[in-house]
Amino acid sequence: MTYPLAPKLSYRLAWLSGLVNLSIVALRFLERSAGPVVELLIRLTLAQGFFVSGVLKAAQWDNALYLAAHEYPVSWLNPVSAAWLGVLIELLGSVLLAAGLATRFAALALAALALVIQFSYQTLDTHLFWAALLLWFVVHGAGTLSLDRLLARGLARTAVPFAGVVLRLFADATHWLAPLYSLLLRWWLALAVLAAIADVAIATSNGGAMDLAALLPVTSAAVFASPLTLVGAALLALGCATRLAALLLMLAVSTVHMLGPGVEADPYWFMVLALMVLWGPSLVSLDALLERALRRRFPRLAGQPAFALDSVPRVVIVGAGFGGLTCAAALTSARVAVTVIDRHNYHLFQPLLYQVATSGLSPGDIATPVRGLFREHFNVRVLFGEVNGVDSVRQEVLMDGQRIAYDYLVLATGAAHSYFGRDDWAPHAPGLKRVEDATEVRRRLL
Repeated sequence: MTYPLAPKLSYRLAWLSGLVNLSIVALRFLERSAGPVVELLIRLTLAQGFFVSGVLKAAQWDNALYLAAHEYPVSWLNPVSAAWLGVLIELLGSVLLAAGLATRFAALALAALALVIQFSYQTLDTHLFWAALLLWFVVHGAGTLSLDRLLARGLARTAVPFAGVVLRLFADATHWLAPLYSLLLRWWLALAVLAAIADVAIATSNGGAMDLAALLPVTSAAVFASPLTLVGAALLALGCATRLAALLLMLAVSTVHMLGPGVEADPYWFMVLALMVLWGPSLVSLDALLERALRRRFPRLAGQPAFALDSVPRVVIVGAGFGGLTCAAALTSARVAVTVIDRHNYHLFQPLLYQVATSGLSPGDIATPVRGLFREHFNVRVLFGEVNGVDSVRQEVLMDGQRIAYDYLVLATGAAHSYFGRDDWAPHAPGLKRVEDATEVRRRLL
């Protein structure tokens, strides 16, 4: 393979590839670290509101019956049954939602209740955000910090009827519905900002399009609506720089909230926008198109080879200890082909060998497979064998009857203990450099 690009342009593209790769790694870290915590806080906030409402209705049963009969009656239920069902959903659903147990079913029931309150009782932006956030958990399920995730792996391996089928159906639902719901959620927020700005503009003529308040959080959006937030809403709708657009809207909400009294729905704007910041846009977005284009231009972003290994310098590293692995890790982003050779198929963390020798740890606790460390780097291969010699003239490493050619050779075979000329001490003071040394000490002690 040839590379017609000039070295300077190639260097710039490599720098851009590294920057994009670093951004992707940072975003993944943000999703995995902050994402579960944010989802847990949202679940707890929603559960608290419904639980308090259920407790108040249970404590004031006459008021609950009055609401079920006159404020938001259900046509296919009598008021007593409707009141009991509403209180049960609020109490049981909130507890399950907070614990992350049967999260999808609990969130679906609470979302239906929120929509009934919105369209049959009182029109508030808060109710719309309740439904939007709860439907998020219906589609995505609970996060990592939940009982559902804790029990899912075990349920799939048990004899519970249809457990595996249900879990697969949930996974398929998330796979297919999550991008669509993310797209609808972005459009919903963008339309709310647009409608709020249009409503302010025509308020003097006909009072604005207040009929949208039942479907869009126009009232709360009007508090921070401005041309700048309109730009953020447009980017959000298109899925272009989605995370930055969501951060812009969060900044607008926080600024207005700090300068004035704000509205009740402001925290829920924060919650929905935080989900946009953490999880980004759906597959139907300009960001997704840009990411696919970058992956085609920089194959390393998709885990594919970025250059041909037969036309680059060959680096052979003998030894998979601290020195050898550090050298190999530093070369993973270089245009070289790296070969790591070791007599063991694992890397040993020698500073903890004393723990194995004293039965504090098992050998597996301080040994890591070398291949697993480099499985995502196409230019690094790991060979299991013992090096018998080096042919410096032909630049080849002799390993178990094989010859491994190299352009650069790194010998990182480690060190051995020494008795400083008193080898007669060896039976009484064994070394501690290998797993075998540690297990022998442990055997003698036990």
